Amino acid sequence: MKLIFLPLIKTFLSGPGSLPPIGNVMDEHNCLISAGYTFCEETNNCIRQWETPCSDNYNDCNDCLTKQRNGINIACPDNCVEPELPIPIVDPLPPIAIDPPVCSDVMCMMYCPYGNRLDQNNCPLCECNERTQVNRQDCPIIQPSCDNYVYLCPKLTEITNCNKGGIDGYTTFQLSVIIKDNTNVKNIFALFGDNFQEMYLPPVYQSSEEIGSNIGGFNELMSRYNSDVRYDSWLTIGITNGDQLNQLSSIGIDFHKWTETEGIEITDGAVFVMDPQQVIVTGNEYIIGQLTVRTGTDLIAIFNIEGKTLNTDISERWSEYNVEFPLITPTEVIHNNIPEGCISWNDGCNTCNVINGNLGSCTKLMCFTESIPRCLRYSDTGH
Repeated sequence: MKLIFLPLIKTFLSGPGSLPPIGNVMDEHNCLISAGYTFCEETNNCIRQWETPCSDNYNDCNDCLTKQRNGINIACPDNCVEPELPIPIVDPLPPIAIDPPVCSDVMCMMYCPYGNRLDQNNCPLCECNERTQVNRQDCPIIQPSCDNYVYLCPKLTEITNCNKGGIDGYTTFQLSVIIKDNTNVKNIFALFGDNFQEMYLPPVYQSSEEIGSNIGGFNELMSRYNSDVRYDSWLTIGITNGDQLNQLSSIGIDFHKWTETEGIEITDGAVFVMDPQQVIVTGNEYIIGQLTVRTGTDLIAIFNIEGKTLNTDISERWSEYNVEFPLITPTEVIHNNIPEGCISWNDGCNTCNVINGNLGSCTKLMCFTESIPRCLRYSDTGH
């Protein structure tokens, strides 16, 4: 739990000659200065100078706009606009690097345990993130190798956020395959196991039978009643909305034995598209499942995949055996200092924008730092 500074500051500053206690502090005009209010003689009111123009803070429009350009966080009257300058005709110059926008410090009187939200210029706002946001650079996934496959490459995507935000104690992975170029592949129509090569599904979290499904993903409507269904475990072939058109089916798989403690070996069963000629996915990436496994485990899922070719003979098909997905729990990288490429940094208390590796403007909240410092945004998120 985050500890706000106010009670201890009052203790430290007690005694003769100390500063007044910090909290609901009023100035001589009864303006709540701890919330950013100051007295404006022009209007005889308490204002926040960055929200309400006050001539106490500037001489004229030009002076006000100049102060804004220099980083002073004051509001100017609506009739103050930047003058339109004539566009000089010059010879074209080579492109130059554009400095990032300069943000102003923000007086925010609330503590954000997951850091502050950012605007389009990566400047902090007086709004809190609803949950921890961990960038993929700081919580990398070990991707399966692509080298041993003729037709496709397996791919893993974490649905949870560095093991958080889903079912407590579990990590949710999306499994997909990307069809390689120039492989004459028309579609995928089956995930199967046979006597030559079994299909193996490891122990996983399963939603209750009343709301969950074993194939085809989940119905968004059901997730409104129970959010756990978003992290159910299931198999599919490109369809993730709950298979509302009944395009998929299965045979020879006892899904009742697929539990949180027991995996299943499939040697004579399949999940398949009812029409094997149907092209369900228009691109080259097929989602084939979602598995929610216990965090901290090191499991593997193994699939055999079959589809049709682009040849005119509709009986021709292709197969890829032993497609492996290592479900290794991702580990968060903890930074004590600002990492390279970070453009917004939270020190566990205040959120700051970062320019060329140096802290720029920040939120202004005094508190004890107990949460984990982290980069909230990189120049290239890697997603």
